Amino acid sequence: MAAQELDRVASLPGAPSYSYAFKHYSGYVTTDERLGKALFYWFFEAMEKPDEKPLVLWLNGGPGCSSVGFGQAQELGPFLVKKDVPELELNPYAWNQAANLLFLDSPAGVGFSYTNTSFEIDPPGDNSTAHGSYAFLVRWFQRFPQHKMKEFYIAGESYAGLPTYP
Repeated sequence: MAAQELDRVASLPGAPSYSYAFKHYSGYVTTDERLGKALFYWFFEAMEKPDEKPLVLWLNGGPGCSSVGFGQAQELGPFLVKKDVPELELNPYAWNQAANLLFLDSPAGVGFSYTNTSFEIDPPGDNSTAHGSYAFLVRWFQRFPQHKMKEFYIAGESYAGLPTYP
């Protein structure tokens, strides 16, 4: 729980001051120590009764499209970026009215996720992305064990819905 609290967002520049009726967390989860890969996430608890709500993992497609920059900030997340103003506004249609939302920037190199390894050494692709996302989820659930036994849904758009077969 200590690692979880370290990722808790206490304040967010540009956000409405009344926006903290729900907890949210962001940070990195290392998915491959050898290759120096870490994936960035932003997690929003449900606005009401988060312990009773399911968990939804949101993935943007692309490939190479940030789930934080698009899914969260422009579509279904609780904060939307205002046009032409460096501020955020609450989304009246945010999905965290009905579920806990986990946005993941994947694979490494997308959005705020990174790798310290040359892509020539570890070329990106569907299998690498699937393995990295799986490693992320295993470690994220270790950090947030209270969500481990909840109903779990994976949602996304575009290339996010492409099945990966070994």
